[in-house]
Amino acid sequence: MTSPAPLDQRLYGAAQQLLLARLRGADEEPAADRNLVSEQDAVDAILLLVATIQEQLQASRIAPESATRMGALLVLVRDYIRPLPPGIAEDGTDLLGQDIAEMVEAVRLSSRT
Repeated sequence: MTSPAPLDQRLYGAAQQLLLARLRGADEEPAADRNLVSEQDAVDAILLLVATIQEQLQASRIAPESATRMGALLVLVRDYIRPLPPGIAEDGTDLLGQDIAEMVEAVRLSSRT
């Protein structure tokens, strides 16, 4: 009998299946809400991912450009789950909001191709 893959590998496999479905042009069917992950759980997971990216960057295992891109994408996810406080300039402009809007547009453009 084969032992099951470790938890991280199983969940990463699920993430890979999402990517493959997207590449095939198929949207995954959402499941019924499992009521397992809280907003705080999701926010904490994002911070753990950012810490992992930073750790890999410090160890020179990933390129700085990749780390920056991953971090920027995680800001979008975080802002969706729990909106971030504004990054206010002296003139009252929400600079963070502008950056998020620009990144959302870049994601939308890349999703169309």
